[in-house]
Amino acid sequence: MNVLRPVAALALCGALLTPPALAHEGHDDAPAAPTGQAPPRFALESEAFELVGVLQGQRLAIYLDRHASNEPVNDARIELQLDEARYSAQPHGNGEYEVMLPQPLPAGDVAVTATLALGQEADLLAGDLHIEQAAHADPAAMPAWRRYGPWAAGALALVAVLGLALSRRKGSASVEGARA
Repeated sequence: MNVLRPVAALALCGALLTPPALAHEGHDDAPAAPTGQAPPRFALESEAFELVGVLQGQRLAIYLDRHASNEPVNDARIELQLDEARYSAQPHGNGEYEVMLPQPLPAGDVAVTATLALGQEADLLAGDLHIEQAAHADPAAMPAWRRYGPWAAGALALVAVLGLALSRRKGSASVEGARA
């Protein structure tokens, strides 16, 4: 019996199914690629102010600064309207404010209007917040190797088993032919 073919088939399957070696800490020259999606955000600006909002679940973080100097703005009163709902932002740090939403915002475009008041200054800013569907809900967002990898591994295993079975069958047929 020719043992070389089944061993070669198993070696090929093993080589194809072995995960690639990955560099560990300190041995990776390339910067890490970002994983997952960036949280939804909006940026509103006027001649006096810049306001950026970042949605993290039910928390909306708001960053407010002066347009000309990029200096953080503290002690502002910010009233926010998201579609039809109105919220008052609470101070949360140096130029930072936050709004806790009672429920997550639905996917799609949300109209955003911010009314700012700081001493004698007042401003009205408007824009949109675009919220994507969750990435894990969309199978097309999954990397191709994760979608097709299990099928490819199964096909390779099937080819290896069929190759082994055929080589054994040929081996037993040649032994029977030699006996006759």
